[in-house]
Amino acid sequence: MINNNKVEEVRKELNRDLDLGLALSKAEGNLNFLAGESQQENWQSSMTQGMSILDALEAVQVARKAWQEIITEKRANKSK
Repeated sequence: MINNNKVEEVRKELNRDLDLGLALSKAEGNLNFLAGESQQENWQSSMTQGMSILDALEAVQVARKAWQEIITEKRANKSK
């Protein structure tokens, strides 16, 4: 019989993994939108704000890529 504590532990880990992945995806999508808007001729904010958006977008993309590598490694280790 499967230990209920182990099932709960796995469920929490999966939920955490999914929550983080979804949060990164949402942030990346929003920053992509803002980055596109900041490139428009009628952009009303400063160049500094536009650069901040692009820097944040790059940071989220790096974090998302690192997270994908962590998830891939965790899956590989579990299958061993």
